[in-house]
Amino acid sequence: MGAMEDEVRLIRADLDEVVELDGPCEVLRGRLDGAPVVLAKCGIGKVNAALAASAMVQAGASSIVFTGVAGAVAPGLGIGDVVVGDKFCQHDADDTAFGSPIGVVPGEPAFWEPDPALFDKVFGALRALEEPRGHQVVAGTIVSGDQFIAQAEKVAWLRTTFDASAVEMEGAALAQAASHLGVPFAVVRILSDSADGDAVSDFPAFLKDAAHRGRDLAHALVQA
Repeated sequence: MGAMEDEVRLIRADLDEVVELDGPCEVLRGRLDGAPVVLAKCGIGKVNAALAASAMVQAGASSIVFTGVAGAVAPGLGIGDVVVGDKFCQHDADDTAFGSPIGVVPGEPAFWEPDPALFDKVFGALRALEEPRGHQVVAGTIVSGDQFIAQAEKVAWLRTTFDASAVEMEGAALAQAASHLGVPFAVVRILSDSADGDAVSDFPAFLKDAAHRGRDLAHALVQA
């Protein structure tokens, strides 16, 4: 799954035996290097990610890997580095008036975690791909909200409040939906910007590079 056209277009181009499926977003069934896969372009935001997760499961997906771009939050991470989520929170969930911690959706856990076996598979594949290119691959907390973050003050708050490594707009919603659907999931974020005042210019410039790296990961996973 990816949110935007640039996050899925090269993977789509490599599919064979493609069948377009009905659903709330673009959902395709096909083969990648001979392996059966489902590919979804969910659109931006938490609701779209949750809808796409449900559509993928209905289409036969037995696990979901999200690949896309995000803003860097943790110190020491820069453009081009990769975060594989080991914890997910929705930073814009606010039920504090009723005593819940910030980021907790009422009735849901304090955070979601990925499937350990799928996480290990994805993390190992990324290290093999990215470390020879000079990029860091780290496990860390990914926070999601229906906001494009481009303020240094907000980044500092996300770091302090959630110990976040990356911020984006879909991962925690996928985590919530996949947990309810009972499907293993993992989220990969290639850092396209520093979620600060330069984010608006850094983000689009990096998308093409991220598209190639997402395609490389997809091939590595189906070949593993």
